[in-house]
Amino acid sequence: MYEYKYVPCSMGGFFTGDNHQEIIIEHAKQGWRFVQIIPLYYTLEGRAKDFEIIFERKLEEESQSC
Repeated sequence: MYEYKYVPCSMGGFFTGDNHQEIIIEHAKQGWRFVQIIPLYYTLEGRAKDFEIIFERKLEEESQSC
């Protein structure tokens, strides 16, 4: 079984840069695996603006006792 984490991300604007690479690297160090980026909102020009980054990691399975 897996647990999932959804992290908001922006691709930046005219004066700001994006930060998606830093978010992915930081979560990978914590044991999360990158799954997908989903665009949430678009600008009037049709460019994707805000995203959600999806991560997953395997849950530790509990030992079952009889």
